[in-house]
Amino acid sequence: VGGSGKQSLSRLAAFICNYQVMQIVISGTYGVNDLKEDLKLMYNKAGLKEQGVMFLLTDSQIVNERFLIYINDLLASGNIPDLFAVDEIDAIVNGVTNRVKAAGIVPEKKACWEFFISEIRKNLHVCLAFSPVGDDFRVRAQKFPALVNCTVIDWFQPWPENALFDVGRKFLSDLDLGGEGNRTAIEKFLPFSFLTVNKMTVEFKRVERRFVYTTPKSFLELLKLYNVLLERKRAEAQAGIDRLDNGLQKLKETSDSVRVLEEDLKIMLEDAAVKKEKAEAQAEVVGKEKAVVDVETSAAQVEQAEVEKIAEEVGIKQRDTEADLAKAEPAVEAAMGALNTLDQKELGACKGMVKPPPGVDDIFSATMCLLAGVMPTVTVQKNGKVKDKGWDKAKKELMGNIKDYMTYLKELKVKIDDGSINPVNFKEVRPFLALEHFNVETIKGKNSAAAGLCSFVINIVIY
Repeated sequence: VGGSGKQSLSRLAAFICNYQVMQIVISGTYGVNDLKEDLKLMYNKAGLKEQGVMFLLTDSQIVNERFLIYINDLLASGNIPDLFAVDEIDAIVNGVTNRVKAAGIVPEKKACWEFFISEIRKNLHVCLAFSPVGDDFRVRAQKFPALVNCTVIDWFQPWPENALFDVGRKFLSDLDLGGEGNRTAIEKFLPFSFLTVNKMTVEFKRVERRFVYTTPKSFLELLKLYNVLLERKRAEAQAGIDRLDNGLQKLKETSDSVRVLEEDLKIMLEDAAVKKEKAEAQAEVVGKEKAVVDVETSAAQVEQAEVEKIAEEVGIKQRDTEADLAKAEPAVEAAMGALNTLDQKELGACKGMVKPPPGVDDIFSATMCLLAGVMPTVTVQKNGKVKDKGWDKAKKELMGNIKDYMTYLKELKVKIDDGSINPVNFKEVRPFLALEHFNVETIKGKNSAAAGLCSFVINIVIY
């Protein structure tokens, strides 16, 4: 049981006697060797430096029962066997030799050691802050009798009512308790309640056969609890007051707002009556105009139906056109690819032929039909048809300048796209495409340049 003031009273006594308070610091690895080192430090301060030392030990610091062996020897005689090593004992003897001589004692080793132990008994005091509750204190007193026989036991009696009253009044002196009457009642009630609890602990022990302990610290905790609860309840009460004040303020503001709204509503109702009259007059005019609008709407709906029908037809044509264009794209790509495969030297070789292989002259004649009106050297009639499609004419008009011939062939796609080519050209070329030998495989076996032109003519016509 803590809170009775054992450590506080011990520290007060050490302060009065000008003693240094020393305690062991418990950790997870603190053991007997650590205790011996701490005892050596206290012995050196008390025996060699002649400093007053108070060794304060609590029962919670006894993590190993072997600690009490050294505490028992310390209390019984002050001489703890095997605490110091031989070299440490020699150092201590040398340290007290001069003081032994000054005391008129022969400075032998034994006499010096006994002098050192006497200094320990004079300057080192042990305060055991042990709790009497439970079996630990009884069992330890039986095993280590010096804990009782070589100590002075301080009996802590309950605080009398006047002491409780004075302490309570001191702690409550800074609080606002709302007048002297309230203060006096509260200052008297707190000691009374604490003593009543102490009396009930006796009755509880008789009925339940269980101990309930109260200490001065319990009374101090009661005072602290009262202070905390008082502040909390006052804060809650103030919050409630503020909430009610805010509510009343809001009600007042709402009342004022309603009054203003009522006045505004009267004005608005008057304006509404005037506007109603105007609206009724306007409605009559609108009714007449609506009849006219209905007639116009009917006509517009008929017009809209026709427009939607046209738009649907246009959409169908657009989709068909896009589909045709998608099919034609590979053809024009194939046509332009065929042109890229042409070699000007091979075309020049064709120019030197007096009589070309059968079918080759038809290929060049077909290109003449396509280039009618496009290539200036191709002679055309007034109706746009080629005047002469013979081989000699083809050599002269087409292959007179092979570079121009290639350029105009490549420009055919552009002419087709912008619509500047004469549709007669395609009518004139279709009879050649119907010929049995007018295909790439057949012509390729006769002349590779003519085969490239054949592929171009077929695919550009398809496009």
